[in-house]
Amino acid sequence: MNYNDEKKYVGNRNQLFQIKKVKLQEGKARGVTMLEVANRSGMQFDVNADRGMDIPFLSFNGENFGYISPCGVTAPEYFDDRELGFLKSFTAGFLTTCGLKIAGAPCEYEGKAYGLHGNVSHIPAAEFRYELVETDGSPYIEIQGSMLDAEIFQDKLTLKRNIRCCYREKEFTITDRVTNEGYKKARHMILYHCNIGYPILSPASEVYIPSAKVTPRTEHAKKGLKEWYKTQQADPDYEEMCYYHKLIPDGNNHGHVAVYNPERNLGIEMEIDLVALDHFVQWKMMGAGEYVMGLEPANTTIDGIEDAIKNGSMKYLEPGESAEYRITFRILEGREDFENIKKRLNDEIENNRKENENNKE
Repeated sequence: MNYNDEKKYVGNRNQLFQIKKVKLQEGKARGVTMLEVANRSGMQFDVNADRGMDIPFLSFNGENFGYISPCGVTAPEYFDDRELGFLKSFTAGFLTTCGLKIAGAPCEYEGKAYGLHGNVSHIPAAEFRYELVETDGSPYIEIQGSMLDAEIFQDKLTLKRNIRCCYREKEFTITDRVTNEGYKKARHMILYHCNIGYPILSPASEVYIPSAKVTPRTEHAKKGLKEWYKTQQADPDYEEMCYYHKLIPDGNNHGHVAVYNPERNLGIEMEIDLVALDHFVQWKMMGAGEYVMGLEPANTTIDGIEDAIKNGSMKYLEPGESAEYRITFRILEGREDFENIKKRLNDEIENNRKENENNKE
């Protein structure tokens, strides 16, 4: 039955498509406002209205997809923006947004100190609203809000976020627009810290990141370069490894990365618009109690402002100018879903190869 037919069997549409606004009451999470969203596919996720509209929890039919750090959900007032202070309130969760003026390693630039991953993930949303839109029997939930990352005498950037989830689809899409609200040209860095955790991530999991080039971020990561795609047993002595990937695009210049666990017959795919998010970082952390795989689209490298300027990856926004980013997250239910991602990309690559050969003739 379609949505309009199913409505005849319920007294309230919350039986079919649910969105609840809740306020957490305990510990360092006290006062945090979140939305709990559940659709008819079996997918559930939360949106943290007080922390950059990030997504701490994602599950499907009761199975968890993200990684929750030891500090858990933490209210924005506990934020420490100095050096590595970010980690004291880093929920991780399924998604933490990093930026807007720096994403990545803490650094000092032009006499100003910047802490790890910037401020935007600790800014409460303004103009926050949500609605269930019933259109032609294909309803969807739309969640919107904006975060202002600004200070006097410094750059002034706004992130406007739109999250859309349809009735029966095992996916949702985040569309972000970052605008320079100031009157001077502004630097802009953004990174989507998507964190895959247990049980989707386990030693049995398969990691798919189709790369034209893989570059270890550190000398330590170079030691594990041949096994960047492998997941190991949880190891209390494991030291994190990070890799830069040059994603192979599909015909629409979109990147597709995924993690699949054959023991659970579940996985997650990310479809990334590579026009704006032209960098990709893999964070591999196989630690005991810190077992997580970060799939992280970005618009620059993440080794400091000066490094991004030097290597040419730093992005700039003129006064009033905007940049738009789009990522779709898709639940994979079964081996076929996972293999189809690979097949589609391989087929496109082969078709492009044949076209190039024909053009040469």
